[in-house]
Amino acid sequence: MVADVRSRTLPVLGLAALALGSFAIGCTEFAAVALLPQVAADLGVSQAAAGQLVTLNAVAVVVGAPVLGAFFAKRPPRAVVACALGVFALAHVVAALASSYALVAATRFVSGAMFGLFLAVAFAAATRMASSGRRATAMAIVQSGITASTALGIPAGLALGRVGDAGGWRIPFFVIAGLAVLAAAATVAWLPSLRADSGGVKARIGVLRDGRVLLGLATTAVFWGGSFGGLTYLVPYLGDRVGLSSGVIIVVLALAGLLSVVGNFVGGAVADRAPAIALVTAATAAAAGIVLLFGFGDNTGVALTGLAVWQLATWSFVPVVQSRVYQLGGSRGEAAVSYAIAAFNLGIVAGAALGGIALTMGGFTAVGAVSAGFALVAIGLSVAVNAVLSRGA
Repeated sequence: MVADVRSRTLPVLGLAALALGSFAIGCTEFAAVALLPQVAADLGVSQAAAGQLVTLNAVAVVVGAPVLGAFFAKRPPRAVVACALGVFALAHVVAALASSYALVAATRFVSGAMFGLFLAVAFAAATRMASSGRRATAMAIVQSGITASTALGIPAGLALGRVGDAGGWRIPFFVIAGLAVLAAAATVAWLPSLRADSGGVKARIGVLRDGRVLLGLATTAVFWGGSFGGLTYLVPYLGDRVGLSSGVIIVVLALAGLLSVVGNFVGGAVADRAPAIALVTAATAAAAGIVLLFGFGDNTGVALTGLAVWQLATWSFVPVVQSRVYQLGGSRGEAAVSYAIAAFNLGIVAGAALGGIALTMGGFTAVGAVSAGFALVAIGLSVAVNAVLSRGA
């Protein structure tokens, strides 16, 4: 029997299961950033080649969220989520046992596709379990797993990377696989039986013909491009420019990650009450944080204040923009949100690539300028999103 669980009271256990799953899949993205030197040394490739493992994962998410999400839209969400987590776990076990770069690369693409499929179905399930006035909060709960992974993924990756010399990167991959299996079991036990999406692949593709949705997706991609452009090079920036030791960097990143968790929940709560104000405020605060962080690297206090503001604002923006994209999609809101996941990862690819070019050409100052530029454009797009929704056209 398919349950109707919509109410003002959110189904906590079901959302907790999805949050645990998003934590597991989030760890693979953020831990990998910290483990790139160890991966490169162990597999005998350059750090640039190892960096492509992050890109492969992001590209696969872009494919997995809308394409696989559409393909499995008519399947029961509980079964799809559990299976996606199972395949994701298997891919990480294979990667941890692999001795060749090619095999690790293949597993990163598979795990990235499952990453995208999981998020597409998980966010859709969250919106179905919540009343219209609690959708942003429900999505923020699912998203909290991703934000928690930022609090633990990079610092834990840095710490575990010290274990077992170059081969230390394999340990967190086994841990991530175990978390995914645990999340799959929680999903089967706690996620209610929900209706499948009545629309098919054609209906989902048709969402991309809606200019309103495209505006929301552009806002998402541009904002996240600025965020990840800076995040990709944050660890070397804190060490080389701000002058922090590796031990202090781990603590700083852990605290920044905790702020991102707080920001995520604040964004979800405010988005259910004043989404228009929340969207522009978060984008503006993120731009200010980037300027403080990258513009004042010689002043540790100012730089770290900028990092704190940036993390709070960036992760507050995520549930707000997802809620706005859902609204822009109208009756096809779930499909629109699945493309938002792809837009986030397009931003990751573009931001990391342009950040790398900026670093080569102008150092960390140029990286900050590129990130801030993305954020400023995102402010303008956010204003446009609000204008479109206020007209109701």
